[in-house]
Amino acid sequence: MKLIRELLYRNSAAAWFGILNFIAFAVLLSISALDQRTLISVNIWIKPMKFCISIGIFSWTMAWFLHHLPQIRKVRIITFVIIGMLGIELLIIIMQATRGELSHYNISNLLNAVLFQIMGIAIVANTFMVFWTFRLFGKAKQLPAGYLLGIRLGMLVFIIASLEGFLMTFNLGHTVGAADGQEGIFFLNWAKSYGDLRVFHFLGLHGLQIIPLFAWYFSREKRILVVVFAVIYLLFSLGTLWNALAGKGLFDFGITSG
Repeated sequence: MKLIRELLYRNSAAAWFGILNFIAFAVLLSISALDQRTLISVNIWIKPMKFCISIGIFSWTMAWFLHHLPQIRKVRIITFVIIGMLGIELLIIIMQATRGELSHYNISNLLNAVLFQIMGIAIVANTFMVFWTFRLFGKAKQLPAGYLLGIRLGMLVFIIASLEGFLMTFNLGHTVGAADGQEGIFFLNWAKSYGDLRVFHFLGLHGLQIIPLFAWYFSREKRILVVVFAVIYLLFSLGTLWNALAGKGLFDFGITSG
């Protein structure tokens, strides 16, 4: 496949890590058909599968972007820290699923609390790598102006969404107005009837792909359109966060009167 060949050329380590995540998704999907155990009303393998997809896409995205940077040593450090940190994250999530335990917000005993803390450290380190990349792209002048700005703004939105993870940590859950495990939409399991902090987290993290893609296809040279799109995208994403903090369901944007 042409895309995979290009990714392997650009950054073979990050590309292969992404491939391994997609293979892991296929394996876990097969396991989920045989293992029907549930945790907070969801098959225990759904969460590891979601992270496999997300990490795979992120790894391929960073493989694509890092190729543009001339600082080879720094790119190598960023690449292997990302692989190491997200590898640890995914291993813990899969291990906890195997044990039938929650991976996130689980402080029910010392082991679970330690694993949760390790995951937090890994994500903070990964976010710092994206911030470092964001800084390095400030000196990357060889790219079309709109596309370069799209990459940087996509990374900035990603960082904001990553920091929102602290809000879920302080809440020890992602649902507002009820306990985690409420009825949700297919696969993503975002709560239908209560606030869900994961919606903004998802939209913000994938701004890393959406904003640069918009810049490349619609405003490669013009920065102003990229800025407008990025602002609208961020405001829409923040709207879902506001909605969630108000305890409203995914599609409940109405204003009620008493």
